[in-house]
Amino acid sequence: MASPRAFDLVLWGSTGFTGRLVAKYLAETIDRRLLQLRWAIVGRDRGRVDALQRELSVSGLATPEVLVATASVQEEVDRVVSQSRVLLSTAGPFAAHGTPVVDACVRLGCDYVDINGEVGWHREMIERYDEEARRKGVVLIPSAGFDSIPSDLGAHWMASRIQEEFGVPARRVDCYVSLDGQFSGGTVASGILSDETHGERLADPFLLCGERRRTPRAEDEDLKEARYNSALGAWTAPFGMAPINTRIVRRSVALLEQEPSSPFSRDFTYTEAMVVPTQQLAEKVARAATAPAAVRRQLVEKGRLPKPGEGPSAEQRASSWFRLVLVAEASGEEKQQLVGSVSGGDPGYSETSKMVAETALMLACEREALPTARGFLTPASAGGAVLRSRLHHEGILFEALGKDALPLGGMAKL
Repeated sequence: MASPRAFDLVLWGSTGFTGRLVAKYLAETIDRRLLQLRWAIVGRDRGRVDALQRELSVSGLATPEVLVATASVQEEVDRVVSQSRVLLSTAGPFAAHGTPVVDACVRLGCDYVDINGEVGWHREMIERYDEEARRKGVVLIPSAGFDSIPSDLGAHWMASRIQEEFGVPARRVDCYVSLDGQFSGGTVASGILSDETHGERLADPFLLCGERRRTPRAEDEDLKEARYNSALGAWTAPFGMAPINTRIVRRSVALLEQEPSSPFSRDFTYTEAMVVPTQQLAEKVARAATAPAAVRRQLVEKGRLPKPGEGPSAEQRASSWFRLVLVAEASGEEKQQLVGSVSGGDPGYSETSKMVAETALMLACEREALPTARGFLTPASAGGAVLRSRLHHEGILFEALGKDALPLGGMAKL
């Protein structure tokens, strides 16, 4: 693929826990699909980046070039970004390390993808850079991992199904999550820093919506307690990633509602909860999900939560899985419903690596097939059906279900 820049795709933060998984996925995929892409891996430690390159080369995979840079030196960031068409970042916490990279991408005209779950920082980046990015034609897709691709693409897909089936936009989508997986130390650290830095601002359900803000309704608020849902036949609890995922979905709604064919009604609602087996466990999950940042920091120091750089083993990842069941309701008095699911393997690492890599590859290989919107987008508003198709082909399944899929009492597992 011809390009005026040295690299079609650059992976920033390649030697971190998630970064290494993304590097391997990219190498395998570029090799398997015979893609003519020039790509590079970036890290601040030459020895570690060289070792990763050798590991990929020995495996016989598409070998990237090596670049060395640190986010604390803007000149080094600019040097990398100026050579790149698309930059994929896995280097968090993003509030500590991400701003110079976003700044360079916008100034120098490089598309950007990341896995951040820090909605406060995300909001700051929109406020500072969205107008300039749109003016320069730059596409930025933050939060393109498990937070928030299954939720965002899932809600968009279900709303589109409602529109196709019933001829009206969707009034609401309720998402019920079940999974068996673990978090890395980097994910934990990002969550703690986000809470400490942005505090009460994170409680705003429409934090990422810009001009579309409205007074939140009761149905827009995050779930904060254990509840028995009689329609589901199951206990539900707050899902730890819901305060991220719901904000991304609402931003998608705000970005897409300007289009005549938007599948979302003006009063659309999206909710998210975890399905758990028992009341006792639901109450335990609720306490953990709402624990203050100071408590989580103490748990890291005591070794009860992982430190940055730590994560589950390959064996643990191989046995992990996730499943979202989405119930969509049409607008209008009849309240017609459709049910679907999004499912895959290890959510935090194997599938996150796949999700963010495919998002970056989509920008590198299929940009001309995407919507013309620019600036800070979401997976749904940037990629929609194109990205959903890529992921479904790679084993992250979007499947229509019959109404007999409910209740969900047998779905729960932790």
